[in-house]
Amino acid sequence: MKANKWIVPALVLMLAAAGCILVSGQFLIDFDLPNFQAQTNSSIVAEDIDLNTESDYKDHKDDLQDLVDLAVLGKFTNHSGGAIGVEVWMTPTTTNYTNSTDISNHATKVWGPFVVLAGATKTVDWNESASLFTKSGKQLLIQEIKGDGQFQLYAIGNTTTYDFSVSNGVLALVLDFAK
Repeated sequence: MKANKWIVPALVLMLAAAGCILVSGQFLIDFDLPNFQAQTNSSIVAEDIDLNTESDYKDHKDDLQDLVDLAVLGKFTNHSGGAIGVEVWMTPTTTNYTNSTDISNHATKVWGPFVVLAGATKTVDWNESASLFTKSGKQLLIQEIKGDGQFQLYAIGNTTTYDFSVSNGVLALVLDFAK
């Protein structure tokens, strides 16, 4: 038995000497989103996201394995007379959509709806936000994260008419890498 206890350390040393050390980890990228107000077809807001502006992303881009977790955070205020569901949609390239119909017809819904009652203000937390991501939205985000790292987000309401504002918004991504 004494001879066997040296096998694992010997294998580790051999791999280290050959330069085969596996390094892995996770890092958080958070993008502060501007405060904005969105109203039915009159103030459509798009936000350009460029992960290449983040040093952790640039340092580990070639070693990215997966999108581990993500959240859209912020304080949402509904200025409408009825409850609304806030949704976030994504395009992999820069677009200039000017109404909700174009967005829902040509973009991919990545998040929502986050329901805010009429006249209410509600803050979304990490756990609630993470559960609002769509399967197709996560897949598109993973493609963009592993691709050029650039995409565009739109926030709209899921009702015929809506009027909401967002303050202290953040897009947070937890990325997994391995070398």
